[in-house]
Amino acid sequence: MVAVAAEEEAAVPEPDLGFHLLKPGLCGQYKTLRAFQDCSCAQPGTLSLMAPWRLPLLAVSLLWGWLLASSSSSPSTVAPPQDLRITDPGLLGSLDVEWKPPPHAQTFQECTVKYKLEYHSTGDRDWKVIFTRKLKLRVGFDLSRTAEVRLQTLLKGRCTGDVEVQSDWIYATFQIPPQGKLESEVQKFKCIYHDWEYLKCTWQPGLLTPHGVHYGLYYWYEGLEQAVQCAQYIQEQGLNLGCVLHNLSQAEYRDLHICVNGSAAGAQLRPLYSTLRLHNLAQPSAPEQLQLSVSAAQELRAAWSPPGGRVPPHCLEYEVQVAEDAAAWAFVSTQMETAVTISRANQSHVSCVRVRGRTNIFCADQGFWSEWTQDCFSGMELQINCVSFTWFIKPAWVQVLPWGCAGVQPCRWAAGLVPPSACSSTATPAALPLQCT
Repeated sequence: MVAVAAEEEAAVPEPDLGFHLLKPGLCGQYKTLRAFQDCSCAQPGTLSLMAPWRLPLLAVSLLWGWLLASSSSSPSTVAPPQDLRITDPGLLGSLDVEWKPPPHAQTFQECTVKYKLEYHSTGDRDWKVIFTRKLKLRVGFDLSRTAEVRLQTLLKGRCTGDVEVQSDWIYATFQIPPQGKLESEVQKFKCIYHDWEYLKCTWQPGLLTPHGVHYGLYYWYEGLEQAVQCAQYIQEQGLNLGCVLHNLSQAEYRDLHICVNGSAAGAQLRPLYSTLRLHNLAQPSAPEQLQLSVSAAQELRAAWSPPGGRVPPHCLEYEVQVAEDAAAWAFVSTQMETAVTISRANQSHVSCVRVRGRTNIFCADQGFWSEWTQDCFSGMELQINCVSFTWFIKPAWVQVLPWGCAGVQPCRWAAGLVPPSACSSTATPAALPLQCT
């Protein structure tokens, strides 16, 4: 008994040393690591003392062991999806793309499996990209060209250490069988979305068009169950060369797929396919109520109102031009405001302003300019019976002024007329005399 006690007493380390509470099996688990070579494998839950300089080595060893364990369980690769295919549901260019998940996808319980789909029609410079968890998508193509699709798996989560793992790409293509010669396709196809109220599309016959041809326009957008034929054709000499489509508000900011095909006895004609975005084809009416005036500083001020119809006023921008005398039109500004102040180069000559509008970059990528709204102004200081005022003229009609001659008769400008004695003027231009009625 004494010998045993002596051995236990001799085994007690010196004081002022660090200590570590060993967990069950710790030494047995890590006894091959260098930091634990001197570890005294005490009984579970017992207190074992360790020199302080060994504690950093212990921390490094634990971190290294954790990294080894985590890296061995994290997948470094993931398989691509399977059975990628493209099918045509008959919607004029809107094709169905579907696939199956990669093998063993259900084993990634702590990770999210997503897919990256890229697609375009041959000849397009850029690829459109969609990230999804679905296994089927419907996307639009130009059926006159080959549809190309590529797809890959994306894996990320705890099972990958929050690092995204990407699979290899898989590919698929789709092309409808060509029909008829290319020269039989209609030409100069153009569509304009007028005032955001109706779409007008026009075309011309192809170079190889037989007599007795009949053209038809069909369209589809998301929300329609199937393709619909035009109900209002534009005809020239009994030939359908255009179509007007109404009630397309649900197709705005969506793909509108159009097909113009032709039929003739004993001949095959190549159909034309086109995918449109209505907001990029919009053309508003001309701005309304353009008014010109001159400020006290002899600056020309123009103000107008947005056009009517369904065009959202906040979606419009305006171009303003000015012409002094008979000079060419000069650019003033492109702006969203409905008023502008213009410095006049020559205060004694006629100044004309014109304004037009189109959809701005906040509502569309492009658009068509409206027609111009135009007005002219000429101002000078007149003395009529000692009353000073600014007079206005407008070409093509006579402007009635609000002031009277000597407080009695209203005055008109009328080119070529000599002012009667009832109206005296000290600053009447020879070409534009006063006339009183």
